[in-house]
Amino acid sequence: MSYKIGIIGCGNVGVNYAFSLINQSLDVYEIVLIDINKDRTEGQALDLAHSLAFSKSYINNVYYGDYNNIDDADILCITAGMPQGVKKESRMEDLTGANKIIDDIMKNINATKFNGIILVASNPLDIMTYKIAKLYNNQYNKVIGSGTLLDTSRLRYELSVKLKFPLKSISGYVFGEHGDSQFVAWSSVKISQNYSIDDYLTQQDKVEIEEKVKKDGFEVSKKQGYTCYGIANALTRITGAIIYDEKVMLPVSSYDGDNDIYISSLSKIGKDGIEENKLYSFNKKENELYNLSCNVIKGGINSINI
Repeated sequence: MSYKIGIIGCGNVGVNYAFSLINQSLDVYEIVLIDINKDRTEGQALDLAHSLAFSKSYINNVYYGDYNNIDDADILCITAGMPQGVKKESRMEDLTGANKIIDDIMKNINATKFNGIILVASNPLDIMTYKIAKLYNNQYNKVIGSGTLLDTSRLRYELSVKLKFPLKSISGYVFGEHGDSQFVAWSSVKISQNYSIDDYLTQQDKVEIEEKVKKDGFEVSKKQGYTCYGIANALTRITGAIIYDEKVMLPVSSYDGDNDIYISSLSKIGKDGIEENKLYSFNKKENELYNLSCNVIKGGINSINI
């Protein structure tokens, strides 16, 4: 099966996700870009289309379209949201504005015949993913937030820099909210799959690294004006897991029925979306941090009466 992907919101994140897809050999044949800024997005689509002949992909066409073009799409990726360039202390500052944007997007999606999988990269991530799932007829397995997959990538990078180990030799996860209450599951962190991180880091080292991971996105935005490459590759990784039915376990935002929220846990992803979640066993401290994140997300959900 070859996939058609729609991208809703073609700012820096959406267009770099498209470019990332083009530079992978995934089984994707078509990408449609949807955005309220028609002129800019038509230009982006044409520029991306001009790169196809020398790319690794099987994509035949990238074009600007509208919601009429998503009836036969297999995956939609929603990246639309509040502007990143504004100085912020927390992703929760986007809540009210993002809520209105998602209402409009889902109204348009639900007026089509689309019934595929929705990937979400709109902040505040977990709350918007929850809202989208509710508006998408509670099809929880078909709605996946990028969650802490990017934060996990940042963690492994920071550990690689700190310890001077090859990046690919480091494993470990960030879980919880994609926001201030996220946490590193230090029990999951290993070097070369065998060596405990406790052999290399002090408790103070851990505190400093965890704080740095939380702030990395804001640091990039402060210097560059936005983040895009990390999240684009994270979305591409999830897309590949769906297309090839990988059954891979990734820290993405998925539905926690016990708490009636979306939150990042270790989730199995295949062609039908989320197959299982909450697959990592926390220790006592990590479980407390997970519950704290749950309460933060619940507070955000309640504040906009979803």
